[in-house]
Amino acid sequence: MQLRSRQPALISLAASMALAIVAGTSQAAQAPRRDVGTSAPAPSEATVELGLAPVQGNVFVVTGIDVNVVVQIGDGLLFVDTPPPALVDKVLALARKGTSKRLNMVINTHADAEHIAGDEALILSGTSTRDLANRKKMALAAGGPAGGVQVLGHESVLNRLTDKGQAIPGATLTSEYYLPSRDFFLNGDPIVVYHEPNAHTDGDSIVFFRRSDVVVTGDIFVPERYPIIDIERGGSIQGLIKAVNHILELTIPADFQEGGTLVVPGHGRICDEADVTEYREMLTIVRDRVQDMIGKGMTLERVQAARPTLDYDTTYDGARGGATAAQFVAAVYKSLAASGSGAASGATR
Repeated sequence: MQLRSRQPALISLAASMALAIVAGTSQAAQAPRRDVGTSAPAPSEATVELGLAPVQGNVFVVTGIDVNVVVQIGDGLLFVDTPPPALVDKVLALARKGTSKRLNMVINTHADAEHIAGDEALILSGTSTRDLANRKKMALAAGGPAGGVQVLGHESVLNRLTDKGQAIPGATLTSEYYLPSRDFFLNGDPIVVYHEPNAHTDGDSIVFFRRSDVVVTGDIFVPERYPIIDIERGGSIQGLIKAVNHILELTIPADFQEGGTLVVPGHGRICDEADVTEYREMLTIVRDRVQDMIGKGMTLERVQAARPTLDYDTTYDGARGGATAAQFVAAVYKSLAASGSGAASGATR
């Protein structure tokens, strides 16, 4: 009797929740998506609640912002990507926990403004003024803009940051690598930085903390979002799948594919190998479908109309950010056509 008397209330609650979800989804679908080549909106320090969540070993991730900024904490500090400039001091205070730990290194995973626009604010933090322009003048007078902090990224990132047409305010590099990988030992952990060519862009890096058993992927892997394949900056679907396969080579799962090596994506929740495998299967299946349609002489418009991502759209399509299904299909099509993986030229409707 008690269960029966509560049934109408439960139905009403479920209906209300369904309406809220539909409304939220509609609003999200209409929200503008950020251009990866532009500066990210600067959040207000007063309105953002930041935290520092443990990942594994001595690796942590900043909570409260969309981009996953990773902090390795030991005798000093290492950052993978940087928070927005307005939040740098607050994040550093969280990482230092009342100590005077020195910032040793910053690693830029790629040249997207929302991931690296806080570089200069981070390496200049702690000077006597909060104004970034004055901080830079003081640091230069003291012998260098980085204040002894190494900011590392692939040389393709350096090329973009030094190109006047592509420079990102607040982003910088003091050290670049050009070989397939760069390794070093810091804060008690062997760290390997791998270049993943022609994936999201041509300058993507993944960072592997070997002792902590954590892989940081940047925007090569973003769960529950279609990837943004930036073809103009060297991205490609084939390179992206190759990079995701490399992540899977580095990861080792624990029991029942849960736990083990943990993966911190560019955005979203902390993942493990099973999550990356699911993402890889989606990329591969959509690639194969589009490639087959290209081989049949279908134009981009016809391929988009055929909706080769239909069975994945509920999980991945744009409501959480990232590319829409149409944008993702267009990037895959153009990437395959450019590489000659199908008879795209001369296609007919």
